[in-house]
Amino acid sequence: MIRKRIPRRDDQTIYELVQLLLVPFALETQPDLRVDLAAIRKRLKPCLTYVDTCGRKTPGGFVSLRMEKDKMYVDMLAVHPRWQGKGVGSRLLEQAERTAVLEGYREVTLWVDDTNVQAQHFYKAKGYEAVHYDTGIRCYMLTKRLQAQRPGLYR
Repeated sequence: MIRKRIPRRDDQTIYELVQLLLVPFALETQPDLRVDLAAIRKRLKPCLTYVDTCGRKTPGGFVSLRMEKDKMYVDMLAVHPRWQGKGVGSRLLEQAERTAVLEGYREVTLWVDDTNVQAQHFYKAKGYEAVHYDTGIRCYMLTKRLQAQRPGLYR
């Protein structure tokens, strides 16, 4: 089941997923990076975050969305290894795209580390295309154009 993040209930698990699945890639370009629960909460504060509980109390995965004037970004998406390959990531990304359309965005943008080949394949299979590569952070910017569900919906 996908639901909105409940900070007191979900943030510890989100922090653990970030530490396990996202920080190792970030450390390759930012070796001094330190992430704690307070930093995760600060990063999530301006975002709309959804969790997939996989039929349990605690999240098996999450997606955080950062909405700006003309773009919506998938800020972070992570799925516990136990739940990978079972549709959790797909459901979370579909929720992100549905939210984008409902909010009037024409596309979804995200960054993925150049060494995170598994994530690159996942996003490409979902229709995302690389539009930029940043050599400083060694990440690809991927985007996907969205189809409006209702006429006149886009910003």
